[in-house]
Amino acid sequence: NPLWEPTRNPRLLFAIPFTLGIVFLFCYIGWFSRVFGTSNIPVAFFVIPIPLTIIIVVHDEIRKLAVRTYLNGLLVRIA
Repeated sequence: NPLWEPTRNPRLLFAIPFTLGIVFLFCYIGWFSRVFGTSNIPVAFFVIPIPLTIIIVVHDEIRKLAVRTYLNGLLVRIA
């Protein structure tokens, strides 16, 4: 969690939009595209990872729930 918890990282909230801004700047602004030799990236390539990300997050949350529920289970021993 980037806002709470002992492992918080508030810089992450700024790093993600900044990185996406750099990508769009280099790929979609004409001057940068010519200098760096880049071309437009189809929107589908930005959208395709979204369902996969959701699957990974849901799977991880189910795993954490199982570890908390079964404290002496196999998942706890291999975690």
